[in-house]
Amino acid sequence: MSSKKKNSFFKTLTLRLTLWYAGLFGVLGLAVFLVVYFSLSANLKERSDKQLLHLATAVESLYDTHGTRAVLAEFQREAHSRGIGRVFFRLLTPRGTTLGTSDMSPWGGLKAGDLPTLKLTAGGVVFRTISIPGDQNKVRVITKRTANGNVIQVGTTLGDNNLLLEKYRETFGTALSILLICGGFVGWLMARRAMSGVQRVSRAASRIGKNDLDLRVAVGNEGQEIDDLARAFNEMLARIEKLVRELKDVSDNIAHDLRSPITRIRGIAETTLTGKQGIGEYQEMAAAVVGESDRLVEMINTMLEIAQTDSGVTELSLKPVDMRQIIDDAADLFLPLAEDKDLDLETSVTSAPLIVLGDRAKIQRVIANLLDNAIKFTPAGGKVMVSARADDAEATIMVEDTGPGIPAHDLPHIFGRFYRCDKSRSTPGNGLGLSLALALVHAHNGDITVTSSPGRGSTFTVSLPLDTPPS
Repeated sequence: MSSKKKNSFFKTLTLRLTLWYAGLFGVLGLAVFLVVYFSLSANLKERSDKQLLHLATAVESLYDTHGTRAVLAEFQREAHSRGIGRVFFRLLTPRGTTLGTSDMSPWGGLKAGDLPTLKLTAGGVVFRTISIPGDQNKVRVITKRTANGNVIQVGTTLGDNNLLLEKYRETFGTALSILLICGGFVGWLMARRAMSGVQRVSRAASRIGKNDLDLRVAVGNEGQEIDDLARAFNEMLARIEKLVRELKDVSDNIAHDLRSPITRIRGIAETTLTGKQGIGEYQEMAAAVVGESDRLVEMINTMLEIAQTDSGVTELSLKPVDMRQIIDDAADLFLPLAEDKDLDLETSVTSAPLIVLGDRAKIQRVIANLLDNAIKFTPAGGKVMVSARADDAEATIMVEDTGPGIPAHDLPHIFGRFYRCDKSRSTPGNGLGLSLALALVHAHNGDITVTSSPGRGSTFTVSLPLDTPPS
């Protein structure tokens, strides 16, 4: 494995999750160990204390009944029975003087003065854990005062307890190692499963870089979050694919719309160079060049205006605008054009105030574009209707025509830049009017929608927020 691959491996989220799982297993295992260990230690200590108390009580009963000689004999029998290195017995005076003991040879370092004797009341009991020099195991001792004031001591080594705790520590160490290995393996499996969806998305993203936009990420069963990621990625791919397709269409349309005037300008220039022309011909050619140049400039300016409006760069001169006046002015402006085409141009505007806060020139351009399109595509004898009304807090302007309508497959793209239903491009225009209208309306926090029935006409509806909602 190369150094680069090693470094990338140690940076993977899979490894981090695996380490997290292993660490979590280890911490939980250690916590369980500590709880059990201290509980076991306390239980062993409690058991030792109960055994010592039982022995001390039995010795005291024997002492009270049969006296010192019987107790000393019992010391020897009990110590040899249990093991002189495991338990000892001792009878002391209140001042600590030894009256008798079991075999204390294994307990040579234990002094009576190390234990409490003077402060005990009759029947009092004290437990202590002490160390014996040269012995790694500590001793648990009970000191109990009898009714006549003498003191009984019984001690036992904690070696058995320590051995049991040591075995437990060794067993747990082995179990913890196995637990860490199992935890790491389980964590790796879970991390791999959890990240498999992310890896599929990553592979899909890599293939997108190779222009494979048709690829989609399969939604699996890795979990809701991964499934949501896959769906969101697929939606993003669909939008990207759509944008790329639209960009290609726009590029093709731009190329066509720019090529036509440039080709005509070149043709005019070639005609000029083919031979001598009269001043009149030169003037006509110059006028044609100017006209084509103006068309190019208008197209470029419109594209820039759409881009600036969409990005929010365009500054709007916001003032109260009376939409009734805007519609009346637009109708007056386009009435001669409608009459030339033998069209009826009608308006139906509410009598109530219809004031919006907007840029008058921009709104005029929106209405003009919609009217121009309606008149352009409506055949002779048809009708164009412009209406306006107040709907709740919005001004609704509708431009209706009785033209050929818009095919259903063209409706979703009608506001796209350079999009034209007439693929032959025989109808005048550059396909930017509706795009500009939509951008300007959106800049005013409004919207444009279109409905159409082929053969029956189209209706464009503009909605703009009212400056003062009607009461």
